[in-house]
Parts: sequence; C-alpha cells; structure tokens
Amino acid sequence: MLRNDRWFAVVNPQSANGNTRKRWPEYLNRLRADGYQIDFEYTTEPGDATQVTQRILKEGYTHIIAVGGDGTMNEVVNGFFSNGQLINTEAELAIFSHGTGGDLIRTLQITRGIEGFLEVLRKGQKRLIDVGEVHFLDENLLQTNRYFLNVADVGLGGETVARVNKQSKLLGGKLSFLIGSVISILSYRNKVMSCEIDGELIFEGRLNSIMVANGRYIGGGMMIAPHAELDDGLFDVVCLGDFSTLMLLRHIPKLYKGTHLEIPGVTVHRGSSVIIKTLEKALLDIDGEQPGQAPLKFSLHPKALCLWG
Repeated sequence: MLRNDRWFAVVNPQSANGNTRKRWPEYLNRLRADGYQIDFEYTTEPGDATQVTQRILKEGYTHIIAVGGDGTMNEVVNGFFSNGQLINTEAELAIFSHGTGGDLIRTLQITRGIEGFLEVLRKGQKRLIDVGEVHFLDENLLQTNRYFLNVADVGLGGETVARVNKQSKLLGGKLSFLIGSVISILSYRNKVMSCEIDGELIFEGRLNSIMVANGRYIGGGMMIAPHAELDDGLFDVVCLGDFSTLMLLRHIPKLYKGTHLEIPGVTVHRGSSVIIKTLEKALLDIDGEQPGQAPLKFSLHPKALCLWG
C-alpha cells in the first residue's frame, strides 16, 4: 500500500531535554487540525531514527518529518540511504526542529517552533539539496560512513560536541555550546593535519580545526561558513590556523557574526572531494554528533535529497 498522501514523523522524545515528549501530542493535534495526515513513531535509542526511516520508506511512505534536534535530523537523513543508494528517489524530507542546536534551520531561514514548521508546509516550497558523505573511523577504529546535510568538522569542534553531549543542555543550544567551546578551548591542543581538496594538497601543518560545510552554522549559531550554499555542488572548507587559546577566546564573537574570515590564519577553499589526515587523534563532529575520528574522506552528492523549506 502506497502512503504518499501521508506524512510520517520520526520523533525523538528525548530531544530538547525531554520536552519533545511532553509537547508532541499538542503539535500532532495542531498539524492534524490543519488537515495534514500524519503517522508517527517515537525513537527509543541512538541510531533508531535511521532504522525507523529506512523501514517506513520501504513500506511506501514518501513524505518524512524529522522531529528533534540536529542529531535526529542527521539520523533521519542517513535513513534515506541503504547500501550506498537512496531507498526512494521520490522521497522528501521536512524538518521540525525541536532540539537545542537548530543550526540547519538557520541556513534555511526557518523559524523555530510549530508555527514556523506549519509555515513551511503551507508554502510548499521545496528544493533538491546536496548531501555530504564522510568515511571515518568509528569508536572501535573500524571504517564506516555517514551522510550529512549541514556541517562536519574535525578538531576543536569534535571535542566540544563530545563534551556538550555528555552534559545537560537545559541552558539552551547557544549557551550550552558557547560554554562547551570555552572549556574545550582552554584544554585543547591544535593538531597536525593535512587537507587535500579535489586532489590538490592545500594545507599540511598544525591547525586548530577544519570545517567541511554544506550549510552555514554550527554550535548553536556560529556562522562558520557564511557563503556556503546547500545546492551549489561544493563544500566550503574553512580552516582555522594554529591559533593560541587567547586568540580563539578573543575572536569567539566573530564566529557568531560570520566575520571571522577576515582573521589572518583563517582560510576558505571550495571543492567536492576532501581528504583530511592527522598525526594525532582528532575527533569528528557531524551535525552536532560525535561518531568517530580521522582520517576522513568526504564526497558530495549533488542535489540528492528533496528538502522542504
């Protein structure tokens, strides 16, 4: 039975510090009152959203809603794929951001909350966007891969996300990540890395971080890649140089404004294939999750996913 006239919501009840479980029935009633036919399922553990999405796409659903934070969105996006291929090339994704980060909806310029999401559905605007893929080492040092829509980074960001995700985010996304960033900066040591883009070695030496961006924002509102576009077929690769702790702390406000590109030692490159190697252990951050570490190999799938908003 095809269900392409219905939406299926993959709901992470633990997102927003558990507030999503309390509010989802209210949101569901509101959506149904507006005429949308919606089925849903709660996720129960990390990785569950990927498995649920794969299953419901194979059952015939074509309109999927990711309800939760950026990590939930990332898991749902990974559920659109199986064995390296899209399960259904006609499937579409809408994002009801209800977590602490909300970085992808900043790029999409979607207002947070139920009213902003209803506006997305009412307008019916959708487009094909690029999907990033990264191969990396998981926690058991085994090769694996993951897809992403927003930003992946290696270095300080990976350590910050690992720290923040172990703690409560009751203070909200921006403040939680800001505090986590400051604490991480105080203890972090820059890594020796090499970065190759489209077959050309563009850097080799000690760096703070490398961001491989499809979207523009990370860390609860830092505009790390202000010129990135979701559908241009290219990553924006932002390299932060061998900065001291004091220099990083001094320039944090510029990260939120997107004016950090003017700082000497910050460089931006563009390409569709990126290889990053490190001499030391360097943690990977993908859409606010910390699933593994370098070495990393990135590739871009142009206009691979239909996204509402």
